[in-house]
Amino acid sequence: MNMNQLVDSAYDSFNSKRYNESLEVLSNLDEVLEAEKLSKKEKEAILVSLLNLKGFNYLGLNSLEKATDMYAGALEINPNSSQACAGLGEVFHMQYKEEESKTMFEWAIKNNPGNLFAVSGLAKVNRDLGLEENHNNLVLN
Repeated sequence: MNMNQLVDSAYDSFNSKRYNESLEVLSNLDEVLEAEKLSKKEKEAILVSLLNLKGFNYLGLNSLEKATDMYAGALEINPNSSQACAGLGEVFHMQYKEEESKTMFEWAIKNNPGNLFAVSGLAKVNRDLGLEENHNNLVLN
């Protein structure tokens, strides 16, 4: 299988809530990615996406520490990764750290206003905090 087929397979498994199966496919992608003839920038972009997908699989398995590690790795490569910020927002929410969660969802939206996972996550956290659903400190400041 080529890289695109492997990624599609991992996404299909993730979308079907077969998180361990998705992670198994993703574990084979490192070697495939190295073999691809891509620029450093292209490889980094793909790696960030793969780390984020791994993070969301770990979230699905409720393995918050591993999810956090994946999102942190993605942010090391790309500090503006909206998905990594949103993933961390969800980790913090699951740990009842609502203020930290709110901040991460706000950064996710700042980095990509079209990130619907982040928009709905922020609304959820704002409700928990007794704020309006679209309350965003980054916009207010």
